[in-house]
Amino acid sequence: MTALIVTGVVLILFFGYRAYVNSRQALQILEIQAPNIMRIAFDTQVFALTPANLEPVLKSVAAQFGGAGGQAEIEELKKEFDSHLWIAVMTRNRGLQNATDVVTQVRLTTPITALQGYSSTGYARMEVKEGGIGKETAAVNWNYIEPAITAVTLIGLQPKDFAGKAPYSKKDTRIWSRDFRLYFELAEVKSKEGAIAYAY
Repeated sequence: MTALIVTGVVLILFFGYRAYVNSRQALQILEIQAPNIMRIAFDTQVFALTPANLEPVLKSVAAQFGGAGGQAEIEELKKEFDSHLWIAVMTRNRGLQNATDVVTQVRLTTPITALQGYSSTGYARMEVKEGGIGKETAAVNWNYIEPAITAVTLIGLQPKDFAGKAPYSKKDTRIWSRDFRLYFELAEVKSKEGAIAYAY
C-alpha cells in the first residue's frame, strides 16, 4: 500500500514537473515567434520623397496642419521642396503602448541641407539633438508617438555629385527616386522604453 502511494506521488511530481517544463518552453517559443503587440513596436520605412508621393505623405500627417498656421507651414514646405532632394524616414508605432523620447538617428554620405519633422498628431514634436544641417548625421527626438501614429522625418540634401542642381526638375526627382540609397546609409529608431528598429 505504501509503495503504491509513493509511486503515485512520484508520478504526480514527475508529470507536474514535465507540465511545468513544457509550459515554460511554450512561453519561450511564443516570446520568440509571436510578437507581443502590447509592447511598443516600430514599422520604419525609408524612401525618396518626390512630387509624385509628396501629397500622400502630407495627407498621412494632415492632423498636424489644422488651421491657417498649418496651411502656411505646408505652403512653406512646398515652396522649399524643389530646393532639395528629399529622403523620408517614416516611423509608425504598431504596438499598443505609447512610445516616449523616440530618437531617430540617420547616417548619410552627403551633408544635410534641410531637416523637418511631422506627425499625424499635433502634439508629437521633433527636436534635433545632434548633427543636423551641414552634417552627414542627425539625431532627432520625437517626444511622443502613440499607438497607430506615424512620425515622418524629412531630410533634404543637395549632393554635389548629383547630375541635377537646385531647383530640381521632375527628371532630377525621377533619378533621385532610383538613386537616393547611394546617399543614405542607415536609420535607427529607438524609444526610451527600449523598442528599436532599423532601416537601410
